[in-house]
Amino acid sequence: MLRFIFMSMLLAAVLTGHAEGLRIVSLAASITQNLYLIGANEELVGCTRFCLTNPEDKIPVVADAVNVNLEKIVALQPDLVVAGGLTSPKTLEALERMGIQSIRLNQPKDFEEICGQCLKLGEISGHSAEAKAIVAQAREQLDAAKRNIDPSHQPKVFMEIGRNPLFAAVPGSFMNDYIVQAGGKNIAAGLKSGSTSREFVLLNNPDVIFVVGMGIVGEEEIEAWKKIRSLAAVRDGKVFPLDQYICSPTPLTFVETVEEIIRLMKNKE
Repeated sequence: MLRFIFMSMLLAAVLTGHAEGLRIVSLAASITQNLYLIGANEELVGCTRFCLTNPEDKIPVVADAVNVNLEKIVALQPDLVVAGGLTSPKTLEALERMGIQSIRLNQPKDFEEICGQCLKLGEISGHSAEAKAIVAQAREQLDAAKRNIDPSHQPKVFMEIGRNPLFAAVPGSFMNDYIVQAGGKNIAAGLKSGSTSREFVLLNNPDVIFVVGMGIVGEEEIEAWKKIRSLAAVRDGKVFPLDQYICSPTPLTFVETVEEIIRLMKNKE
């Protein structure tokens, strides 16, 4: 009931133009990126150590990817904590008991959900017009990018997002939607979970392999794949790294990644 009352008050504030000035704590890098994107960084009073912020803003760090410092959050006196999928329900319950309202934005499944979360953050922060403009721009850019796809060619793609165990992007995730939007066919489309094996990759013989982030480990992984000359992706020079930032997308960075994937699938290393 308290949450319903708070959200009703928040909606009323948005409708009357008084939502700006809310003190918001973000517990996910993608949430922080979206708040900056829509011009709501002045409302941001706390974030995680993985969030990209302007150094001049001096936003206090209150959490890492999973662990949250409740005492720091309480000291910041936020009006709202916005959590991502990695924040435990117990943490949000503890915040509620302390009188701090919170909402969760679960991991988006695709581009449309990424856009939806940006719009929601716009409503919450009083930057709805800016969020709508960003989403409209992203959709226009995505449509333009997809006009560069050859509809007669659908390359088989393996997108590696974890090494030990080997982990693939699977349907129901925005990582899979990168592949779909770029005109590729995910070889992991039939897997129930992302955990897989090199034998599976060899059997499905992808035309393109993407290795997401992982730093030096990712570089080592690319070199390991290149040694398997029987793979079509290796023979054709189509084993590529993708930056870790794609794991926390905004509508615009999602489209930028799709554009990069389309370009790489057309070209060799």
